[in-house]
Amino acid sequence: MNHKISSTALSSVLNSEKNNSGADFTLKSIATGKDYTYKIARKEFKGNFYTHISVEVGYLSFEYIGTYFKGAIRRKGAQITTPSAQAIAFVLNKVEEQRFALLDEKMDLMHKGSCLVCGRTLTDANSIESGLGPICRNR
Repeated sequence: MNHKISSTALSSVLNSEKNNSGADFTLKSIATGKDYTYKIARKEFKGNFYTHISVEVGYLSFEYIGTYFKGAIRRKGAQITTPSAQAIAFVLNKVEEQRFALLDEKMDLMHKGSCLVCGRTLTDANSIESGLGPICRNR
């Protein structure tokens, strides 16, 4: 089972679904092993498209962190510099620049899977890769 996808898939989400309600995916740094799960919603307002970013803060619980704009995540005009905001801003900037090979060298992009034992949704990179959630993996 392989839930890894190319970074070009993220470009497809951003460019073909102009008004989506929230695509979920997990990014994992190849260098550090750190992963974040995001929900990205793209909305149109007065002819412009805005990419709203939320990050998972608990199992399937997402917190809005801001809107992607010109290489940064901003909220109420202020740039958000948390590690999760910097990571997704970097990725979205490289998607805009169509530098997919660079992204695919630096990170794994995964869509969520289901636990092979209990069927619960998997959002953690290690769980997605193994096909087992932490509870079922430790049984």
